[in-house]
Amino acid sequence: MTNEEDVLAVLDKPRAIYALQQRLDPSSKSTEALHALLLRMRAEGKVKFDIKSGKWSKA
Repeated sequence: MTNEEDVLAVLDKPRAIYALQQRLDPSSKSTEALHALLLRMRAEGKVKFDIKSGKWSKA
């Protein structure tokens, strides 16, 4: 299971969700859990999503 600290550590530069998953848990085939975590973190103001580039970054 991926936690918030791991996600923030990987977001040293803006990354797409697939690139995040490959760095956090390459054996996982589904991005649903990671996507749910990112959405929750976005609601808390910890990360942001750039709709134009499709990449996540630290807030």
